[in-house]
Amino acid sequence: MVRFRFFVEDEYGDEFFRKLVNRLKEEGLIPREIVIDAKKLPADCNKKIDRVLNASLKFGNFDKAVLIIDGDGNPKKKRESAESHIPFDLKDRVYVIVFEYEAEEWICKSLGVKCGNVKPSKALNDWLKTKKGKEYHKRDLPRFVSELDFKKLSNDPNYKLFLRILK
Repeated sequence: MVRFRFFVEDEYGDEFFRKLVNRLKEEGLIPREIVIDAKKLPADCNKKIDRVLNASLKFGNFDKAVLIIDGDGNPKKKRESAESHIPFDLKDRVYVIVFEYEAEEWICKSLGVKCGNVKPSKALNDWLKTKKGKEYHKRDLPRFVSELDFKKLSNDPNYKLFLRILK
């Protein structure tokens, strides 16, 4: 059994990723014996990231940690910033996933929502208003786990990395 501590940026991301991992297990895409616990990530460029990683991996009972970060249109800069806070002796046990913009990218790809130069959450909101007459709110993020189409996501680099980390 491998125990993962996920640190996610979105307020509702912890529930989203817990539900996602459970669905991936149910569908046989990752091992059932994986255990995850997800928590909200401390703010960018914050020494607290170092401390929570140490607490989870050195003093806690987690084997690996995954930082899941919104790229906000600049994923390279966000990755470099996050990686600068990983203690040297933990680098082989910490993984970083940075979305181009945000986790809603996977929802949009799954539903066939075109984003163009618009944030995926805005594109999803516009699509929902047009198709279903309702708005998207960040609190809705976990509800969309059931809408994810793993075949459509199979070419997404972050999704492939996510699966590779968990296998």
